[in-house]
Amino acid sequence: MHFQTLEQTMRERHPELAERVRFHDSEGLMLLKVLLSGTQSVGLALVRMGHSIVWGVVDPVLNSEPFLWPLNTPNDVLVDALHAHASAHLAGEALSSPWRWNESEPSEMTELADLLDVRGVSVRRVVAGNGYFAYGPRHAPKLAVFDAGEGAFLEAEFAEAFVRVSLKPTLGWLVDVHLPRWGGWDRVDLAWCLRSASSPTPGVPRADLSVEELADLLCKGPEAWDTEPPWTPPEPAAPTSQRPGPAVQDSLFADLPVENDVPEWMEEFSDLLDGPEKSASERRPGPLTPWEIREAVLHQLTMLGFSDLVEGQADIPIESDVFHIEWRSTGKNLPAPEIQRLNGMAAAAGEELPKRLILITGGGLTRPAAEFADKAKAYTPFIWTGRQAG
Repeated sequence: MHFQTLEQTMRERHPELAERVRFHDSEGLMLLKVLLSGTQSVGLALVRMGHSIVWGVVDPVLNSEPFLWPLNTPNDVLVDALHAHASAHLAGEALSSPWRWNESEPSEMTELADLLDVRGVSVRRVVAGNGYFAYGPRHAPKLAVFDAGEGAFLEAEFAEAFVRVSLKPTLGWLVDVHLPRWGGWDRVDLAWCLRSASSPTPGVPRADLSVEELADLLCKGPEAWDTEPPWTPPEPAAPTSQRPGPAVQDSLFADLPVENDVPEWMEEFSDLLDGPEKSASERRPGPLTPWEIREAVLHQLTMLGFSDLVEGQADIPIESDVFHIEWRSTGKNLPAPEIQRLNGMAAAAGEELPKRLILITGGGLTRPAAEFADKAKAYTPFIWTGRQAG
């Protein structure tokens, strides 16, 4: 009955294709299709992707990527998508925007995709209103579902780089770049590239950057993005017997505690450390010293766009004029009252203006805690208590 309703809707909304519309129902396969030429057609069907069932628009192009839509997609959108595909094939033209990006409505991301595409940039994927897409090998694609609440993104391939452009509800525009010669990612400082003035927080507000400006910057290529080789983790710490003595350590890390004196901020992250009381067989592979952990966190937060952070002293490893930084490691998710308390401490730490909270944690947050952190515009990066800090 649903397919029959779709067939009727298709004929009413697109009468120019009414004579080509067929409802196919045989051998357990239901398909609403639009006849093209010969035996070719464009079809709309229910497709199983792993454990999920989704709507799929399938065209006659061999090995083409399926266009996927969630089950609750309105009928009008489904038949309009089918019409867009069929009309493009019948006219011998490229699929029109925004349908070519698997979207039903124009948006900043589809506009950016159009601007990049017309300049010869290969846009690989756009995710805005429709968070469903296929990935993996063409003969066995898998389903990915992106939460629209996390914002929209676009992925594009340049001659020398792979780029992911994101539009986050609270952060605004973000651009992350992967260069093969680096083998890693870096984040473009958009404020610096466009305004010659860095922001202490990641991203550029939506209202402060037009789609045309962003497209112009991207099309200038990596030389204009002012990126640097990504941070790489330190080599695994040597056994205690092979480490430099206190005199050498003091000359290299004058502001940090000696080997056996773990700073207060690292006490909860003790499983990252190579404690001298452990034997070689008991030590984790690649443990980190407190200063290595500080360096790892500082470099990676800076790479993500926190340009205000600097090295601190022994018990305040990272300092900032804008942020108050707390360190917590716990096996349980932190509750909302704890995040509220830490946020209050952060606000009180500012001399003239309240500071914002950065909580570096080895655990997670409860849902109410995460919701409060979002409202307070606090950041909670995760530190992996294993081989390296992240």
